[in-house]
Amino acid sequence: MKFQIAAAVALAGAASAVPIAKELLTLKGSIGTLYSSDLTRDVFVKGIHSHNDYWRDVPLFTALSYGVVSVEADVWHFDGDETVYVGHHDAALNAERTLGSLYIDPLMDILTAANPKNEFTVNQTSPYGVFDTSSGQTLYLFIDVKTDGNLTWPYVETALQPLLERGWLTTVNGTEITYGPVTIIGTGNTPYDYVISQTERFYFFDGPIASLNDTAYPVYVNPIASGSLQKVVETPIGPDGLSDAQYKKVKKLVDQAHDMGLLTRFWEVPWWPVPKRNALYRQLLEIGSDLLNADDLALASTFV
Repeated sequence: MKFQIAAAVALAGAASAVPIAKELLTLKGSIGTLYSSDLTRDVFVKGIHSHNDYWRDVPLFTALSYGVVSVEADVWHFDGDETVYVGHHDAALNAERTLGSLYIDPLMDILTAANPKNEFTVNQTSPYGVFDTSSGQTLYLFIDVKTDGNLTWPYVETALQPLLERGWLTTVNGTEITYGPVTIIGTGNTPYDYVISQTERFYFFDGPIASLNDTAYPVYVNPIASGSLQKVVETPIGPDGLSDAQYKKVKKLVDQAHDMGLLTRFWEVPWWPVPKRNALYRQLLEIGSDLLNADDLALASTFV
C-alpha cells in the first residue's frame, strides 16, 4: 500500500512538472519578471580585486558577473592627445581601448539602468550601485597610471567627469567621505602630492600598507592600503604558504590598517605552484585581508 501511494505521488509530481515548466518559459522575460537593474540581480558581492581587469575578453562585465567589488585599469596618456588609453604596455594600446570605452561608458549605462527616474524613485536619497543584491556597495575602480602622473592625472579627471556629474563617484570634502556607486583609487604613478593637495575631490590614493601612518595616509586620502606580499614578508615564501613569522607580520599590517579604517589588498601573490597559491589565498582571508587580488576570478570566487 505504501508503495502504491508513493508511486501515485511521484506520478502526480511528474505530471505537474510539465505545466510549470511551460509557465516558466512563458513568464521569463515578461514585464512581470524584468527589472531595470536586471544586469546583476542574481550576483552576490565578493571581496575580490580583478587584477589587470582590462586583459579579460570582456573587461568590467566579467568581474561584475562574479560579484567582484574592485577592478583595475592600467592607463596611458601621450602628449598632444586628450585620450586616456588602457593596456598593459605601449605595444598593447589601440584607439578603441580607452578608459572611456572600457569602463566609464559601460558604468554610465549600468548605473543609468540601476537608477531610473520615475514616480517610484522621487524620494530616493542616494544613488544605487552596480550590484542589485547589494545596492549600497561601491565598486572600486583602481586607475594604475603608467605614464607621468602629473601629466596624466588631469586627463583622467576629465575622463571621469560624466560619472561625477551624475553624482556617481565617491567624494571627499576635507576629511569627510561620501560614498557613491564608484570609488576611484589612483595607483602606480598617481601623484600623491597632488591628491592630498585637493581638499575637495572625487578620487583617492592607494596607500602603502607597509608604511602607513595617520598623518600621511588617513582613510580620507586612501580608503584602501595595498602592497606586494613578496616585499612585505621580505623572506622567501615556502611551498606551504606563509611561515608563522611571515603570517604574524602580514596580520600586524592588516590589523593596523583596519584600526585606521582602511581596507587591505596584497598583490604579487605567487600563483604557482597551485598548492602554494591556494594556501596563501586561505591565509590572507584568515588574516582578514579584504580584497583577494586575483587573475583567475572563477578560482578566487570559490575561496571568498
